[in-house]
Amino acid sequence: MRDADPMFYRHVLSSQLQEARKKAGYSQPDVARETGWSLSKVMRLESGRVKISMTDLKALINFYDVDPEEKATLLRAGEEARRQPWWYEYRSLLSEGFQSYLGYEASSSVIRNFEALFVPGLLQTEEYARVALQQSVVPEKEELLDLRLKRQERMLNESSSTELRFLIDEAALRRVVGSGELMEAQIRHLRHVSALDHVSVGVVPFSSGLYPLLRSPYVIFEFAKAEQERVVYLENPDGSVILNSKAIVGVQRSVENYLEAFWEIENRYAQSITEWSANLPQLAA
Repeated sequence: MRDADPMFYRHVLSSQLQEARKKAGYSQPDVARETGWSLSKVMRLESGRVKISMTDLKALINFYDVDPEEKATLLRAGEEARRQPWWYEYRSLLSEGFQSYLGYEASSSVIRNFEALFVPGLLQTEEYARVALQQSVVPEKEELLDLRLKRQERMLNESSSTELRFLIDEAALRRVVGSGELMEAQIRHLRHVSALDHVSVGVVPFSSGLYPLLRSPYVIFEFAKAEQERVVYLENPDGSVILNSKAIVGVQRSVENYLEAFWEIENRYAQSITEWSANLPQLAA
């Protein structure tokens, strides 16, 4: 995780602190009572939503009496979590959920993305992205376009070590965004990007009929270290949800459900973008 995003380290540190506390046999109220901190502070430090000072981190490490190896891991995670991420200048434009998304994106070894209605952001041409952002309610459209293009530069670079696997329902490619000419250019771009060694682009044709989780766009993040759990990111017009092994009220499916659905779609229903687009007369050239 040498090049992992600080936001990712913040979430890792959150999980590690919770595990250290439980291993030491304390509840959050116990920690608040013994340290003299408020319960809300203890909860904040374990939430992963805020930076933790090295002073507070060392105090918790000493209180939990962690072993030297674990101590070194926690301290390194704490130091990395305090760095400024590459997207820091855009932070005022981003929701807390999307900041976490960018942290996972920059830190993953494998990213699996299913989209039913739109071309995934990392695969959009500048023209497609500009038209799509015009429909958003946020005023900073040019800044968000710039952020999207910078994400693409990072993730679609040939030197990237992250495996990118995309599945796109045919509806997203049949829907005209901007103009027919723009969509032709977008599909050509998908074919070009899919030739990169670390990128796979599949299309689920209409002829596939119904298939698992058709109505739910999602992104699955997988990390190089086996002990780091996969994460699923779900987004809708009202906000986002991040799934891991913890149960979330109102969410019935697990990370494994989404991963199994992706594998089934990829292996049973999808065609490569090259195979699918070969049937489009206007792209035959």
